Amino acid sequence: MCLTSRVGRLTPSLKHAPDTEPSRSEARLGIILGVGAVVFWSFGASLVFLGAKETGTWPFVTIASLTGGGLQMIFRRMYHGELRSALSLPWRLWLIPLVCFVVYGLVWPLALVSSNSKQVFGVSLINYLWPVLTVLFSVWWVPGVKLTSRTVAALFLAFAGLVCANLKNIGVLLWPGGTDNSLGQLLPYGLALVAATTWGLYSAFLVRWRTWAKDYVTSPLGFILIGLVAGGVMTKTQLVPAKVTTFGVLMTVLYGAGPLAAGYLLWELALPKARVQTLSLVAAATPILSTLLLCCFLKTPPGAELVVAALLVSSGVVVSVRG
Repeated sequence: MCLTSRVGRLTPSLKHAPDTEPSRSEARLGIILGVGAVVFWSFGASLVFLGAKETGTWPFVTIASLTGGGLQMIFRRMYHGELRSALSLPWRLWLIPLVCFVVYGLVWPLALVSSNSKQVFGVSLINYLWPVLTVLFSVWWVPGVKLTSRTVAALFLAFAGLVCANLKNIGVLLWPGGTDNSLGQLLPYGLALVAATTWGLYSAFLVRWRTWAKDYVTSPLGFILIGLVAGGVMTKTQLVPAKVTTFGVLMTVLYGAGPLAAGYLLWELALPKARVQTLSLVAAATPILSTLLLCCFLKTPPGAELVVAALLVSSGVVVSVRG
């Protein structure tokens, strides 16, 4: 599905034309589908962190992205009866949004894989700056959108959450004698920030061009391009895992079929049925669920600072999307 849905339309504060009110049964079904999408997305960070470390980053991204893009193409053909809207994209989508989409799909797994078990929680939360950044970028690029106190408050809450989640790591970097490998320790955070920024840019430009971009979907082709680029890097550098494990293959396929394919397809089906404001608030639970699932998979009890951090980042998302 078009990730405009997940991001561009996840910012009702941008004053779109009024939504047509769905019936109660449709709205209820839309919310259920939206919750399903959020659950799939919440597993994303855990599957990437565990699976890519097992199979290797580039094989993981290659197989998962091609699986997700292929399944979405099949669904598009069966459900919509055509593939033109997913393959024949206008030049504007190729110029900026699709490039940002591909960069995000390559950089985000790298950010998680390059982090250790202590950093991954904070790195994962940085990704959820994208709804706030979408609103912020829209101030510059979407006509009629202005910087408000709500946007400033959302940024403050989100950044406060990130600082809270990384207090210990910040202390290690700032402590005298603890910066021997400061570049390596900062790399995961830098990559995660690049991912959040590219996703925010992708979203803001789709909001700006929503009058015609709504007729196209970028995610199927985007995932396939990500898979091809990752496959090229894997072949060129010969970074093929020496041993393929059942666990690694399982995590890879689950990530491609779950968060990448099913998550976005459920969200696409949910959007016409429920009010976008309601779905936006449902999606704000993703940082919390993602953090809790990471704790479960890594068998790490969530500390008070991590819980507070996830709540602060989610609060920032809520503040940014509420109109």
